[in-house]
Amino acid sequence: MKAIEFTPEQGFQLTDKTSVTPEPGEVLLNVDACGVCGSDRQIVNGGPPPKGTTFPLIMGHEIAGTIAAVGDQVEGWQVHDSVLVHPFIPCGTCSACQNQQYNLCLRQTCIGYHRQGGFAEQMVVPAQQLIRGSHQLSALALALLPDAFATPYHAIRLTEMTADDTVLVIGTGGLGLATLQLASIFAPKRLGAVTRRSSGVETAQNYGAEMAVALNKQHRATARQIRRWSGSSGVDVIIDTVGTSASMTLALDVIKPGGTITLVGLSDESVPLPILKTVQRGIKVIGSFGSLPEDISMLRQLAEKKQFDPSSLVAGTLPLEHIHQAFTTDRQSGRWVIEPNR
Repeated sequence: MKAIEFTPEQGFQLTDKTSVTPEPGEVLLNVDACGVCGSDRQIVNGGPPPKGTTFPLIMGHEIAGTIAAVGDQVEGWQVHDSVLVHPFIPCGTCSACQNQQYNLCLRQTCIGYHRQGGFAEQMVVPAQQLIRGSHQLSALALALLPDAFATPYHAIRLTEMTADDTVLVIGTGGLGLATLQLASIFAPKRLGAVTRRSSGVETAQNYGAEMAVALNKQHRATARQIRRWSGSSGVDVIIDTVGTSASMTLALDVIKPGGTITLVGLSDESVPLPILKTVQRGIKVIGSFGSLPEDISMLRQLAEKKQFDPSSLVAGTLPLEHIHQAFTTDRQSGRWVIEPNR
């Protein structure tokens, strides 16, 4: 089979590898589509990989495929089944796992970093990571559900968003645009967006934001504009898909008393928390990491009912041998998707 290996020294290399046979409890997949995540970009751009990652590495954790072979001791799955892959493999024994908070397992491993990912024609996956796919949806649409959509969907569920809320999404990358799409399902009273680049204003509006503003150096002016738009004492719900000191500072400035800020974006930055202001105003700050398998199953059902279109987030498609374009071409709105068997 053909696969793309990555090392920091040599970049991407197209290789021919021996096709693998699934062990007991595993299945062999033909990879139909695999999304390119922002975390993949960070590693390619020199950022630190998850602890335990070794090179050469076959990345790719947003995977839709078709079962090609089933190993022993696998029940409920058969050849030709359409499947999605939940990429986070929990340890199963820690306190988080015992409480079924598998996404918070500190010993979890991730497909595409700790074991072979989806930038290959075939891959072996533990059967416990499989989620039923759909013949009603394209592989391109399915591939983006396990991460690009499941991560913000899990955050929205934690936030308990309602139709009475004024909702602000910070960030218009893949996660931010997916959040806008999913938030629209809940039909909030108002839906707005903040982008770090001026080109993101129109993009956010195309994804459902009635108001979009570019965050500039005049922070107070941006905050005033958002408060005027909210039409009240502030915004009810903020979902921050950026996760920097600047985005959090803005969120604290425009959230209403009793409002909720849900952090999804990851960075190593810190921001001073105004404790008196936060406590007196009853502001809730929630951290949301990853997703659970049931999030992905719910998203598949919503997409099948045409409540949102995950394929609209696809910025473009590439075969394996042209994967470098997804990392070197100027950023487009949405996600690149690799089609290994194209």
